[in-house]
Amino acid sequence: MNILITAGATREPIDVVRFLSNVSTGRTGARLADALAAQGHRVTLLHGEAAVRPACASDTETFTSTADLQAALRRLLATGSYDAVIHCAAVSDYKPDTSHTGKMSSYAAELTIRLVPTPKLLPELKNYAAPHPLKVIGFKLTAGADAPSRAAAVAKLLAAGTVDAVIHNDMDDLATGEARPFHAWLAGQLCPESLSGIDGLILWLTNFCARNAGTGVNDVPSLSSGPFPRG
Repeated sequence: MNILITAGATREPIDVVRFLSNVSTGRTGARLADALAAQGHRVTLLHGEAAVRPACASDTETFTSTADLQAALRRLLATGSYDAVIHCAAVSDYKPDTSHTGKMSSYAAELTIRLVPTPKLLPELKNYAAPHPLKVIGFKLTAGADAPSRAAAVAKLLAAGTVDAVIHNDMDDLATGEARPFHAWLAGQLCPESLSGIDGLILWLTNFCARNAGTGVNDVPSLSSGPFPRG
């Protein structure tokens, strides 16, 4: 299976030295790229400038802003050579309406930056690949949300029919590191499957890719049958 993975944070420029970004490290995407490559899938990783790099997967590209990532996704998916996208990247919801030329003064008494929405990339991925069929796995991060709010956030992504699965976690869980829980939702599913840490996520996504490549999940090694690369 040919798989395109996005990981890490976008950077929305304020001027030539400052930008808006977020806390994403890209570590999960790098781990996924290594694990899926080790299973024999052909993997391309699009990663943010400061993102963790994969240890084994070698086909990588760097993106900067949301617009830069969007252009890369359009270009790569238009080739029709990818079967699935795992969209882990933490894409900025807003950007400055103007990027200043040069470096803004460090001595201004006050600065006002107007933010405008960035385009939503996840709902467009299947369109970028059309007419080639594409499986799309999105990621959704909430912050301190209760169970109904988490379910509603995921349902909103699935409702449009532009994603096949959503992986959810919450900021409150990030402190537990690689042991943090993930929750895998499929379209039409009333309850998610709970996954134990990044290793559980890797196994679920490996099985998802195997099923959609026409391979039975029993042909996919379990976590105990062989080591996965660790970041």
